[in-house]
Amino acid sequence: MTVLTRTWVILMALTAVSLLAGRPGAEGSIGLLGIGLVLMAANFKADQILTHFLGLQRAGSGWRMLFRVMLTLLGITIFGIYALAPMIAAASH
Repeated sequence: MTVLTRTWVILMALTAVSLLAGRPGAEGSIGLLGIGLVLMAANFKADQILTHFLGLQRAGSGWRMLFRVMLTLLGITIFGIYALAPMIAAASH
């Protein structure tokens, strides 16, 4: 199996994880655990796409680390905003 084929299979598996964590058809919020799973899967998918499909593996280790740190910080920021949203909404009333 080629690297791109294996990467595609991983991406499809992570899409399934995101779908199941997002509870399709369920009522209400998916909760912090669901959001965490979806964001972790999205982070890993973005890393795989950057590395294998967009050629980041040929870049220097500094560039790879920069992109991975930025992806992680973005995921943490989104998770933090989601987690703090109820407190922010309650404080604004």
